[in-house]
Amino acid sequence: MRYTFPKRRARVAVLTAFVAIVAAAVASAGVAATTQSASGQGTLDNGTRTFSFSARTSADGTVTGNAVLINHNFTGENGQSPYRLQIDISCMNIVDDVAFFGGTVKSTNDPSLVDAVYFAVKDSGEPGAGVDQISRVAFFDGDPNTTGDPQLCQFNTPTDGYLPLETIERGNIQVRA
Repeated sequence: MRYTFPKRRARVAVLTAFVAIVAAAVASAGVAATTQSASGQGTLDNGTRTFSFSARTSADGTVTGNAVLINHNFTGENGQSPYRLQIDISCMNIVDDVAFFGGTVKSTNDPSLVDAVYFAVKDSGEPGAGVDQISRVAFFDGDPNTTGDPQLCQFNTPTDGYLPLETIERGNIQVRA
């Protein structure tokens, strides 16, 4: 009678160790996979414009996030003030310390502004107040019969001039690539 149990146990132990090493390598690669993110909040125009936003790129490249913009100086087409806009962010393009966003209108109190929407932010370091910047929002077009693609934010660059930036008065912006 042949006794092979220790060899099998040794093979199982080696195989288990190999699987554990591979699993650890895969897990550490997942942890090491950098996800981009940007977030912030603040005010402009003597506090009459407020904003908050948060967006993240997951390891598979999917972008999720949201933004809320309120402008007490703007009365929309329907005459309601302050103007309120909530955005579902689905595109983020980070170039150095500037993040460009694209998304769709989730809610607004101005039914004439419901197209794809774009904006940008710049993280100029700490403290954010007086140095960080945000753009005004831009809509795809003024035609209610067309809908733009939020993914167009991928083509924005810091030098294209499409989304001019304004310095925030209060708050902070963080951009992490």
